[in-house]
Amino acid sequence: MGAGGGQGTRLAAEVLPEAEVLAVEPSPLLRGVLLSRVAERPDLRERVSVVAEDLLSARLPERICGALAMNVIGHFDPDGRERVWSLLARRLSPRGRIALNLSEPLRPARVPRAPMGEARVGRGRCVGWAAAEPSGPESVTWYMEYEVHDGLGGVRTSRTDYTWWTLDEAGLRAETARHGLAVSAFGPAGAGLFVLSHGRG
Repeated sequence: MGAGGGQGTRLAAEVLPEAEVLAVEPSPLLRGVLLSRVAERPDLRERVSVVAEDLLSARLPERICGALAMNVIGHFDPDGRERVWSLLARRLSPRGRIALNLSEPLRPARVPRAPMGEARVGRGRCVGWAAAEPSGPESVTWYMEYEVHDGLGGVRTSRTDYTWWTLDEAGLRAETARHGLAVSAFGPAGAGLFVLSHGRG
């Protein structure tokens, strides 16, 4: 779910070498990166399918063994999340698992502008910053800014923003319980990593 540029897709395929993988990604830009990463690996071309739709529009198999949803759930408003939990609960096999994370902020709060990262490519350098402001009782607006320095004196700046719907662990447990899904935390404490499964966690 929200396969992005494909790093998680490649990892999932490597960890589960016998599995068929459906990589759902609605963004044309990210999907282009994802397709190039899959195409460069013959072993992945045989069993990774890239789905050019959002999760709620995608034609999925009637039964899935698992799902990976990292940095995705905040893109769905409360009504959208109910549809996501319903869809996953219906299609998840009895012993299947859904791995997801909850990203900060877990409740609407201001996030001061901070660097996201920097990468060098040849002479060039790419830098990104992010900040967030509360935009409603259950949401924030993230503001992203990117600078691309070409190494020859040229600088190109781009900005974007989007709504992110906040959700904490208590909310996750309450919402998924309505669909018969149990929540278990995993990974390092405070990492916001959870597994959903049928019945008791």
